[in-house]
Amino acid sequence: MDIVHLKTFVAVVEEKSFTAAAVRLGVAKSVCSRRVSELETDLSALLVNRTTRSVVPTQSGLDYYQSCLDILGQLEDANQAAKSDASVVAGRLKLSLPIDYCQCVLQPKLESFVKTYPDTQLTLDLSDSFVDLVSGGFDAVVRIGKLADSTLYTRKIGEMKLICCASPDYLAENGTPKDVDDLANHQCLLYSNSATGSEWVFNKYGIEIRKRVHGRFSANNGTHQKALALNGHGIVYLPDFIAHGALENGELVQVLGNYDQIISDIQVVFPEKKNMRAVLRAFIEHLAD
Repeated sequence: MDIVHLKTFVAVVEEKSFTAAAVRLGVAKSVCSRRVSELETDLSALLVNRTTRSVVPTQSGLDYYQSCLDILGQLEDANQAAKSDASVVAGRLKLSLPIDYCQCVLQPKLESFVKTYPDTQLTLDLSDSFVDLVSGGFDAVVRIGKLADSTLYTRKIGEMKLICCASPDYLAENGTPKDVDDLANHQCLLYSNSATGSEWVFNKYGIEIRKRVHGRFSANNGTHQKALALNGHGIVYLPDFIAHGALENGELVQVLGNYDQIISDIQVVFPEKKNMRAVLRAFIEHLAD
């Protein structure tokens, strides 16, 4: 086996396809398949399960994939260190980012990063769902809210406030809630990815208040919730980075402003590694700046 075999195996796992991996590497599909088969023969281990639709790593394959990432990362760092300019940041990063936060906030930072470091490449997986950083082969993910205990490292890059709001037309027709109990008489636009389900969480005088709400619409995307609210379908509980513009121009109006806003940390999460790749270190610093 050689480095080419390792890089091919990593590409196959990350792309979940021999065809897609071949396109990424610029070789024939048969070459990718042969290299992985040779790797399995050398190791006397089944690394991937092959189906007609996808390629799924076995548990041994996942463990070997992580080892390959470490080896290739160390090799890349060694190559960079050997260059005359030790400050050069280069390489590819695979990132998982929340859809709305990426589009509303992060996009300019991503563009400025590759402009600052022209030898870098970013592969973005935009999703509002929880993804597993390790098994997904991500170098880093951005997450909003409280994180479960883990061996992963985090770096805070911002904060998010939740704002309860609705369109003026909806409030004119249905009235404005003065208290969280009034939400029982309103259509509420639910966020299906919320860890609290149909419960909205508020704070008042340092006391947490949980209120179960109901509504005809539930969506897993904040921008779609905002569109529903703009069209007068109900009250919505939105992150400030989604609601900000509509609140400023009066398309949405804040309600229940007599309650303290819920504030959540926004963090970049990355694996615990003794020798972090220079490109990942530079990216984290760029986001935290």
